[in-house]
Amino acid sequence: MIQAILVGLIAFFAYMGDALGYSQYDRPLCTGLLVGIALGDVQQGLLVGASLELVYMGTLTIGGAFPPDIYTGGILGTAFAITTGSGIEGAVALSLPIATLALLVKQFIYTFVRGYFVHKADQYAEDGNDKGVARMHVLSTFAYSIPMAILVGVCFYAGGPTIKSLLGIIPGFIMNGLSAAASMLPALGFAMLVKLIISKELAPYFFLGFLAASYLKIPVLGIACIGIFIALLIVNNKQVAVAGKGDNDDDF
Repeated sequence: MIQAILVGLIAFFAYMGDALGYSQYDRPLCTGLLVGIALGDVQQGLLVGASLELVYMGTLTIGGAFPPDIYTGGILGTAFAITTGSGIEGAVALSLPIATLALLVKQFIYTFVRGYFVHKADQYAEDGNDKGVARMHVLSTFAYSIPMAILVGVCFYAGGPTIKSLLGIIPGFIMNGLSAAASMLPALGFAMLVKLIISKELAPYFFLGFLAASYLKIPVLGIACIGIFIALLIVNNKQVAVAGKGDNDDDF
């Protein structure tokens, strides 16, 4: 029961991300660490969270189309992987179907619950009641985060086998489609990141890191450290160049 409450509190913390200032702490990499601390297996929490981060890296909200719920999928996927001992494979297999079902609950809350508060806020705005508008925003936030946190805590308390039996009701072709989508999402996420960094100035560094990992067998941590030193050298050289240019202007 205590662990279920802790998992529910982690979910509440994640769902409050937009209200508390979005700083990426609701991503699976961070929630996996928190779940690992709550369940007494920090290493496994980090490993599973990092793997689920790759799965959900390519998910984003486009207009009114919501992706699978990353908070519920990341938290419960990590929690069930730790408690059942199914490891990373089990976490990935459970996470996306859970996230898809949680999305249905999320859409219901957004449509019927939060929609009500939005209309009430419009009425208060027409009356010039700014405190009423602010109150509707606060209530709308809690009306979303609290039920979802309770749902996550209850699902964890029910246990992995119960959730598996519920997921077993889903037709096989849907589960196969979700599994195929889960396999494609990491590649999509990396493609999105590469698209952000590819330029004439940065592309050589990207391929340099790729060659170092592929042919020199340098681990990712080592490549990251080399990248930090290269970035520091570039920034320092630019600062020196700007300072030198300023001195010349002053002398002139």
